Amino acid sequence: MPRLTILSLTLALLASTSSAQETKPLAGAITPEAVNLGRPVDFDKDILPILENNCIACHNLGQQESKLNLEKIDAIVKGGKRGPAIVPKDPEKSLLYQVAARAKGPAMPPLPNKVDAKALTPKELGTLKQWILEGATGGMGGMKDQVNWQPVPTTAKAIYSVAMAPWGRYVAAGRANQVLLLDVETGDEIGRLIDPNLNAIQHNGKPMYPTGAAHRDFVHSLAFSPDGRTIASGGYRTVKLWQRPATNRTREIAVGAVVTAVAVSPNGQTLATAGADNAIKLWNLADGVAGKVLAGHAAAIHSLAFSADGAKLASASEDKTIRVWNLADGAQANNIVSPAPAKAVVFTADGAKVIVGQQDNIIRIWPVAAATPFAPEKEIKGHTGPITALALVLPAGTQILSGSDDQTARVWDLAAGTQVRQFAHGGGVNSVAVRADGLFVATGSPNNIAKLWNNQTGAQVAELKGDVALNRAVVERTEDQKVAQQFKALTEAAFKAAETNQKERDEAVKKANEAKTNADKTVVEQDPKVKEAVTKAEAAKKAADEKKDDAALAKAATDAAAEVTKQMDELKKRQDTVASAVRAITLAEQAAKSAVEQVAAAKTQQDAMTAGVTKADADLKTATDADAAGLKPVKGVAFSVDGKRLLTSSDDNLIHVWDSTTGKAIETFAGHKAPIGAIATGPNGLVVSGSADQTAAVWTTNPAWSLIGQLGPKKETPLDFAGSPFAARVLSLAFSRDGKWLATGGGEASRSGELFIWDVAAQTIAKEFKDAHSDTVMSIEFGRDGKHLVTGAADKFVKLWDIAGGKLVKAFEGHTHHVLGVSIKADNSLIASAGADNAIKIWNVETGEQSRTIPGYAKQVTSIRFLGVTENVISSGGDKTVRYHNAANGSQPRAFAGGTDFMYCAAVSRDEQIVVAAGEDGVLRVWNGTNAQPIRQFDPPKPPETTAQAAAK
Repeated sequence: MPRLTILSLTLALLASTSSAQETKPLAGAITPEAVNLGRPVDFDKDILPILENNCIACHNLGQQESKLNLEKIDAIVKGGKRGPAIVPKDPEKSLLYQVAARAKGPAMPPLPNKVDAKALTPKELGTLKQWILEGATGGMGGMKDQVNWQPVPTTAKAIYSVAMAPWGRYVAAGRANQVLLLDVETGDEIGRLIDPNLNAIQHNGKPMYPTGAAHRDFVHSLAFSPDGRTIASGGYRTVKLWQRPATNRTREIAVGAVVTAVAVSPNGQTLATAGADNAIKLWNLADGVAGKVLAGHAAAIHSLAFSADGAKLASASEDKTIRVWNLADGAQANNIVSPAPAKAVVFTADGAKVIVGQQDNIIRIWPVAAATPFAPEKEIKGHTGPITALALVLPAGTQILSGSDDQTARVWDLAAGTQVRQFAHGGGVNSVAVRADGLFVATGSPNNIAKLWNNQTGAQVAELKGDVALNRAVVERTEDQKVAQQFKALTEAAFKAAETNQKERDEAVKKANEAKTNADKTVVEQDPKVKEAVTKAEAAKKAADEKKDDAALAKAATDAAAEVTKQMDELKKRQDTVASAVRAITLAEQAAKSAVEQVAAAKTQQDAMTAGVTKADADLKTATDADAAGLKPVKGVAFSVDGKRLLTSSDDNLIHVWDSTTGKAIETFAGHKAPIGAIATGPNGLVVSGSADQTAAVWTTNPAWSLIGQLGPKKETPLDFAGSPFAARVLSLAFSRDGKWLATGGGEASRSGELFIWDVAAQTIAKEFKDAHSDTVMSIEFGRDGKHLVTGAADKFVKLWDIAGGKLVKAFEGHTHHVLGVSIKADNSLIASAGADNAIKIWNVETGEQSRTIPGYAKQVTSIRFLGVTENVISSGGDKTVRYHNAANGSQPRAFAGGTDFMYCAAVSRDEQIVVAAGEDGVLRVWNGTNAQPIRQFDPPKPPETTAQAAAK
């Protein structure tokens, strides 16, 4: 329960009092009752409620009058200014007991007071006394560790947190206590993060989380690691770490020969491989166990195909035969002898015929039950080179796609044998594939390029080439180059300013010396005047002394003495001017020396940044060269069964995964040690590849994320928050750029601001920033260089921290309400902050001054982030809007409309192409970042009653 439920004035133990007050009992002293609970007095159950009602309001972590906190036993024993508040086993020496008993002054709580606090009753005092007598044990003030958990309402739909994967395709969204994994390109929910520790929890005899959950409480913060493989989620007193497997490979099968062809049965249970040993082998995909061997071909087997019912397998060989096998017994059902080497084979949709692409440029259709003398049912002519690949155009199955060495792929009408469409690849085509819906086709070629085509219009959709990892390395090095250039520009400006300052300081030294020279001249000019005045004064005095009754001589002597004083004063004034000029020279010379040092330091920084640009240029060239060298011949293409992915295999030993509609690169599968010559797909994200390394590998396009760790609770008791360093909800998370550190921010509202940096691998605290803020830390971000951390908190401050030293670098004050979001520009020159005061503020890191305030929001600005390495920021607000702003000039290039309720969070891809945001209505919206047009949205599930009503209809 909250500690500040009933506020009250309490012990001002450290207030000064007279010794008489300290020793003389006060009027109205309370006599304690004898207490016998039949058990030891427990701090949490018996003492803490008394203190909460009468003491803790003024003696808590956030408000420690007299530096005393009465929330925990260790804090009570430590005490405040006047030492320990209790002495275990000795109530008479325990100041807490004495002032509560009103036996010593000042009596506490003071009466009357503004919060209805009352003096302790005799029973309460007796309980306090008995607890001290027993040794003041029984817990460490841990009532907050005891949570009466309730199910999260099924109507809870708000999304409080979102995080975008580094390359923009995937988003994690925290809706209530769920974390959804979403593909913003396809609009699919690709998974949820489920904590298995929560599955067995019961509530009223039923599972508390029947569909699984990530947290017991709302998910308030999310972050992706820079490599996209780890997600951190923040909830009540815990952070959970989730990870996808390091590889998509689920099994490796040793075929024993270079693999020339692979096929997967329609049900995904059987794999067929063809090897350079001319043998066909069957494998159980569930366990990788070898099955039957189908022998008979006398030359290389180029292609394998299962019938739609999975009962038969067809094989095409260089030996000019097409063989059909019954899988039930492994027997050869037919051996069709053809006039030319057979390069590719597929079954017709009904399984009654096989379609064969052959070396002599002809596509032939043979009945499965063809008998000698073998004659094709139909020949389809038109290609001017050997037919290398075939794919049936589904779902109708009335057309066939063929690929040929003549650099084309063509769609044919099977019934008429006529060409429907042609695709000019630009290189010999060695592999083709058709998406399950028939809308798109793909071609692969030894010219290092695969292509995606629209099968309705014949238009090319995309060229698919290279290794996405190498492509992304180029993007990263390009970003590094831009940041290096930004740093260089900053240091060049600093160097010019330092040079200007040095010139001004040198001029100041020159002027100071000139001023001294002039002052020296005035002193020289004044010396004769002083001497003359003294000489005249001495003569006048002598004359006056000789004729003391002569009034005129006396007056002349007085006047002469006054003239001496006058001239001496003038000399002193001029000497003071000289002294001042000397001091000015000293100060000017010191400033000039400092300016020289500043110029040298600025030059060193400029040289370092210039070297940084040179290195960044070289690194970019290395990455660009590697990307170009990564272009390798494509050997196979295949669409996933669900039609969402296109996979290509090539001589770089990798499987490349692409979006099947846009052709955007998604990822690569690595593991083979030689070129991959064959690829096939099956249901549920199944992919199989065959390689020259004599293995077949089984992969999945849908790897499952799993819980790998939990920060806060002990590993052996993940549901017990006792001892968690987190006081309450973890409101902000950020990974360092190298992914080794995770920063967490939170605290107890109005009482503390927690800031930790965790070692991700060890799952331990690497650094704690004590008293980082006086209220909850709402937002965190690492600087790109990994040296600094910026935080924003409910105490209205933005702060910049040095990570290595754990020290505060600067505090930025100016918001008039909670700071809800912070972000630091890639070159560390600017910080952007979002406030509950409806404003965005931009801060100059070097000076610590506010550069500008960006108004325009009608309600709280809830989040903010710099876009990549630019000076643009994205923000979200309670007024339902999401906006781009330019931090340099405050302009708003773009706004993203469509929100219907308070927006809590937003994220953007590094290339600014995709923007996502979510809020109270539970909808995650996706926009095109370049034109602000909506792309799609992910709606919350309908309430159970709505679903039930719909079902009833």
